[in-house]
Amino acid sequence: MVQEALTNMVRHAPGAAATVLVEYSPEVLRIGVRNTEPDAPATTGGTGGRGLIGLRERLAVYGGTLHAEARPGSGYRVEALIPLAAL
Repeated sequence: MVQEALTNMVRHAPGAAATVLVEYSPEVLRIGVRNTEPDAPATTGGTGGRGLIGLRERLAVYGGTLHAEARPGSGYRVEALIPLAAL
């Protein structure tokens, strides 16, 4: 999840800074990646990839969820929640 989010950031938000958060409790593992606004416009267009869709599907196998959203003026956020009972 972290690799996919950071790859997307490098591709679509050049010069942005990222923060990675990993938290766990007895019930759930939470992984979050946030990035700031890019320093420059992205030079690449759409890749035709299935990055976030594929990630959402892989998480669903373990009962997990993926939330991804633009944060206007603040960058982008991706968060995965995975129930630990499934692991």
